[in-house]
Amino acid sequence: MTQVKPQENRMYQEMKKAAWERLRSCDPLEIARKAGVLFDEKESAFSFVSLGKQIRVAYPGFQVEGALEEWHELVILHYLEMADGTPLSGDLITFGQLPQGLVRGGETDRETEKTLGEYFGDGQVEKITEICERLGAKIAESKADFTAVFEFLPRYPVTMNLWFADDEFPGTGKLLLDSSAGHYLSVEDAVTVGMVLLEALKR
Repeated sequence: MTQVKPQENRMYQEMKKAAWERLRSCDPLEIARKAGVLFDEKESAFSFVSLGKQIRVAYPGFQVEGALEEWHELVILHYLEMADGTPLSGDLITFGQLPQGLVRGGETDRETEKTLGEYFGDGQVEKITEICERLGAKIAESKADFTAVFEFLPRYPVTMNLWFADDEFPGTGKLLLDSSAGHYLSVEDAVTVGMVLLEALKR
């Protein structure tokens, strides 16, 4: 697990408290409708799947239950707050193509290509398939050598395309988002999504 620096932990705690405060003023049924999650009124909790794990978020406290890294939890809170119910388009974009994503999103695209190439460019399909399926991904057909679609959040899928190394080119890869992604998370949160998924894949 990535070590968190003290200043990063303080920033995380402040951002989490701010997200809690904003969410507590929202109607839970409206949150559920827009985010595509279930809300159990008897249990007073939201439930959904993220990277193959069943997630439960208590209401009205909005504590996230489940063994998740801190920044993964924060992304979940921001998703519940920001989701506006926009349907998935089916059109894929890079992180750099997100609204205001040219700089930070572009950096994520470059880091993703390097990391995926280093870890999965050797073309061990059975191993890669097992890793992806552990994270709840569905293997899909595409023009890439290997494609998996991860349910990071109910309306926030992440597509991974891999191209394996050959005699001429090294292995590489891309993480892609649905073009509706900007309706559910900011570019800063999208970058965190990429980081969390890459770390999960490497583990």
